[in-house]
Amino acid sequence: MYFNIQRYSTHDGDGIRSILFLKGCSLACSWCQNPESRSAKRSLLFDQRLCVKECNACQKETGAITRSSQDEIVINRTAITEHTLDRLETSCPTQALTVCGEKAYEDDLCDALLRDKPFYIESNGGVTFSGGEPLMQPELVANVAARMHQEGINTAIETCMHAPWKNIEQVLPFVDCWLTDLKHTDPQKFQDWTKGSFARIKSNFQQLAKHGKRIVIRVPVVPGFNDTEKELYEIIDFALSLETCSEIHLLPYHTLGMNKYNLLDMPYHCSDKPLNNPDLLANAQRYAENHPLSAQKLTVTIRG
Repeated sequence: MYFNIQRYSTHDGDGIRSILFLKGCSLACSWCQNPESRSAKRSLLFDQRLCVKECNACQKETGAITRSSQDEIVINRTAITEHTLDRLETSCPTQALTVCGEKAYEDDLCDALLRDKPFYIESNGGVTFSGGEPLMQPELVANVAARMHQEGINTAIETCMHAPWKNIEQVLPFVDCWLTDLKHTDPQKFQDWTKGSFARIKSNFQQLAKHGKRIVIRVPVVPGFNDTEKELYEIIDFALSLETCSEIHLLPYHTLGMNKYNLLDMPYHCSDKPLNNPDLLANAQRYAENHPLSAQKLTVTIRG
């Protein structure tokens, strides 16, 4: 299942790219900017600001949606079924209610991705698989990526690396660049904030490097989680231990995804203010440049 194809991207790999966003994630990061991608199934989003009070189109489709005494829509999400989502998908005239997620058909996806082949070729771009966590759908990624390779198109994947090695192994021959999250190196803190296993991620990184794949590490710098020099330096140390990693992107925490939690009726547990610590990021850059292993020429950049 997927939920978007973003065209003409220039921030998710080399050149001009199309990004295929797949549903489902193996982590539950507190700061996740795409919470609609977490579930492997379709998700229902509701924006009260777009709702017309005189309209009851959604209520006609399901008893799981009612109006409160304040005349606001109330959704009993535990009563929403796949059949209900089918009915709601086209019911709302203002798109206050939207359903996120579509069944992924390989031929249709390839046709959509190949429309921009001239732009990929001209810019040395290609196709990037993202999510959610694309490694939760390894067969789909492998098959679509193989088709892209047959067309001479570069492929990349954005992944948290929190997947069984067999899933990675399945897509390995067909992915050229690995845009990998490295959020923390402390197992307990990683588990507390993401509900995942750092041991699994560490092992996957080490095995991936042995296969000679290009690795670009991305670090979301999140207040209270990993926004200290010690924590960032330890991440850089780990990156330098991987022979095929030559880039780290520091991604300062932002709050652009906060409203999505309201749309999904989910709590948000991170800061309501973006990271504002340029000295921290600059010091991390200098640490990498002056590192004893800097002969590896690790480049650290700060991305918006």
